[in-house]
Amino acid sequence: MRKPGAPRLAVIAGGVVTSHALPARGDIVLGRDPECDVRIDDPSISRRHARLRVADPLVVEDLGSSNGTLVAGERLAPHVPRAIAFDEIVTLGSVGVVVQHQAHLAPQRTLWGHGYFELRLAEECTRAARAGATFGLLRVRAAGVADPANALSAALRDIDVVGTYAPGEWEVLVIDATPELAGELAGKLRRALSATVALVTFPADGRDAWALGSRIAARLADAPEVVEAAPRLAPVGAMQGVLALADRVAVGDISVLIAGETGVGKEVLAEHVHARSRRAGHPLLKLNCAAMPEQLLESELFGHEKGAFTGAAAVKPGLLEQADGGTVFLDEIGELPLATQAKLLRVLEQREILRVGALKPRAIDVRFIAATHRDLEAAIADGSFREDLFFRIAGVTLAMPPLRDRPGEILPLAERFAARAAQALGRAAPAITPAALELLRAYRWPGNVRELRNVVERATLLCDGAIEVAHLPDDRMSRPAAAGSSERAGLGEVRARADELERRAIEEALARTGGNQTAAARQLGISRRTLTNKLNNHGFDRPRKRR
Repeated sequence: MRKPGAPRLAVIAGGVVTSHALPARGDIVLGRDPECDVRIDDPSISRRHARLRVADPLVVEDLGSSNGTLVAGERLAPHVPRAIAFDEIVTLGSVGVVVQHQAHLAPQRTLWGHGYFELRLAEECTRAARAGATFGLLRVRAAGVADPANALSAALRDIDVVGTYAPGEWEVLVIDATPELAGELAGKLRRALSATVALVTFPADGRDAWALGSRIAARLADAPEVVEAAPRLAPVGAMQGVLALADRVAVGDISVLIAGETGVGKEVLAEHVHARSRRAGHPLLKLNCAAMPEQLLESELFGHEKGAFTGAAAVKPGLLEQADGGTVFLDEIGELPLATQAKLLRVLEQREILRVGALKPRAIDVRFIAATHRDLEAAIADGSFREDLFFRIAGVTLAMPPLRDRPGEILPLAERFAARAAQALGRAAPAITPAALELLRAYRWPGNVRELRNVVERATLLCDGAIEVAHLPDDRMSRPAAAGSSERAGLGEVRARADELERRAIEEALARTGGNQTAAARQLGISRRTLTNKLNNHGFDRPRKRR
């Protein structure tokens, strides 16, 4: 039965929950293509992944996607419509979507990367010059902001554009604003975040992106320094030796290579090293070598001079040049093309960059941290990675152990992910039942910390007060990757123990409440309806209603 009210689509992707308005009736195409009705920019999503039909009932249809569409743990056949209910989660690739009527989602402001922000700034300079308009540019530096998207949104307007410049540092484009209005917004940010804020305005402080960026950097440099809170990493189990070595090498300038499986937390460790270095007050530039198009890589890294190639209408400083004084994190460095590897080697050796089209090099002062999930020594052997570059980036190698070797971190990580997901949903953080925790600890986690985050966020969306075994993805966690028959049998035993723990918890709650099911459900942190279902599943004797 269709409920009244305007439906909305909640999308859970990459640790961020976004909400999209849906029409009262009609078809909505979901996918990575910009032409889709709801665009989901995630690598697990196909260009045209699925179709959602808003009708009575709701219907979802897979459009022949590469990674599939799951409903209730069942993969849908392509182009075969399937009816779904409101609030029922549908998994597209590794992204969860759910149709709601009144989604209790906190508004999420997009924090754009510096490259996109720089492009928007250049466009705004051109537009404002033609229209005779004014606007402001802010640089905000604040330590220990737990939720920067919401913290910044509280002081800014919806039309303002926010970018992440570095950890603990953001840039804001205050569109169509007088200098007085831009100053008022800067004051709000100072008070709300206890932040250092620098302000420049167009055209008084500059008429192009480079001039405005230089002026605001100088003004921020003159302001009192705000020390960024270090990423929270606790030395637990197998991580103790890694963090001890990371803390020791952080104080120097030696290049660091972080090796480990995909999703293991290499970027967080890079932030940990940067935050404890003498460069902590300067930018941490993060570059994904696998995601940057090869034809743009050199220009983006090293910059270019005006007229260096067709379309180079102005001088553009490269990303490495903009990170001067800070740290450059090269993620997935094993994916760099050989030609770019040679140019990067020169930068590492001489600490100089040569813009495309330039005749003289420019000196830079940066520290390099690289990360890879590949075996670089094997890549050297097959000729896809330069041996001399390997020796330059691997001054110290930090080997990140997989999550399956760090069982002591599963509970604190799961609690942190659950709290963040609940905050985005406008809920209190859920508890994790002993049975669910035992299953989390028994699973092998082939996707490591990233997979744990996705599983916990999904469970937080589905649960009603507490994360239980039923909220964990049975199709995935009952078939762990690379598990032998003995491990499968062991997981079955874990599930049996989890069921027994759950039954015992219900018995104890009923005993404490004298059989009052409503009170028992409240103590267990679940709804009365969920408790009723569990009583049936576990074969409890139920009192019969009087006729």
